[in-house]
Amino acid sequence: MGSNQQHYDELKYLWEKLCNNDKKALGKLFTKTFDSLYNYGYRIVSRPEYVRDAIQEVFFQLWKYRKNLKQPTSVRAYLFVSLRRELLNKKEARKRREEIDHKYVSEEFDPLLKYQEWKEILELDEEENRELKSAIEKLSPRQREVIYLKYYEGLSTVELTGILNIRAQSIYNLAYDAINKLESYLDR
Repeated sequence: MGSNQQHYDELKYLWEKLCNNDKKALGKLFTKTFDSLYNYGYRIVSRPEYVRDAIQEVFFQLWKYRKNLKQPTSVRAYLFVSLRRELLNKKEARKRREEIDHKYVSEEFDPLLKYQEWKEILELDEEENRELKSAIEKLSPRQREVIYLKYYEGLSTVELTGILNIRAQSIYNLAYDAINKLESYLDR
């Protein structure tokens, strides 16, 4: 927990320096958040060049509007929201927006959970691995997204409410239901 708080404090410090015209702080902020942003962005638009371009555009806009920026509650959540908006505003992402409304990124979040890592961590045999994969595939796309952001990216419920634009209670319900479904599928 301490290192997580230290990371948040460091991002907050870099944000403040960025707002005060420190270009090096912009570069450090970019470096410290790029991997998480890229992993999340790739799940929205599975085109690496689009994701990299969108991340660069987010940071370009941060620099351009640095004088008008306010300190966000969470720098990471702000960047996730900005990246999500940037990707969805792209031409191809806009075209896919209709599909997202109907299926809410189901194919982008199908490969979300790395079954091999789960298999190794949980020491699963092949049959148990198939059961886990099947259980994860039975979760709704929204549940898979919440599980990914909360447990893989370590984002707080408050951050998730901003990113997903839903209430905290909905986040709790989605995570709780997903965990219960996984348990019930795996206990069979």
